[in-house]
Amino acid sequence: MTEQVAPLKTNHNIRIVTLTTGERVLAMFGDVRDEEQKVVGYRIVYPYLLSLGEPQEDGNIPIHYTRWCPFSPIEEHRLGGEHIISVVFPDNNILDNFVIRLKEYGLTEEQIFFEVKDGDNSESAETSE
Repeated sequence: MTEQVAPLKTNHNIRIVTLTTGERVLAMFGDVRDEEQKVVGYRIVYPYLLSLGEPQEDGNIPIHYTRWCPFSPIEEHRLGGEHIISVVFPDNNILDNFVIRLKEYGLTEEQIFFEVKDGDNSESAETSE
């Protein structure tokens, strides 16, 4: 019997960003625009480096979360597009773990998730900026 998989939650700005260094960084992701609204770069907020652990006996592979830049208390970093290979949504389990970490920083569900119209059945909340 096939296991039912929950739909991917997409009502947030959390992404896994693959950098040219090969690092996979989980963070809140957005673009940086100039006064003419032209994209001039990207920003990642609360970035964590993702890495895989050793496979366990049950076949699961643990995911390790490490602060991407532990040398600074600043949790917002700017990147040029030439440093980014890809940007994708995390799976729901990674998202749920990251939301717990974001709440430890004091963020609320309303700051993390936004309302999606068109019948998306992901968790929804209103954006507060």
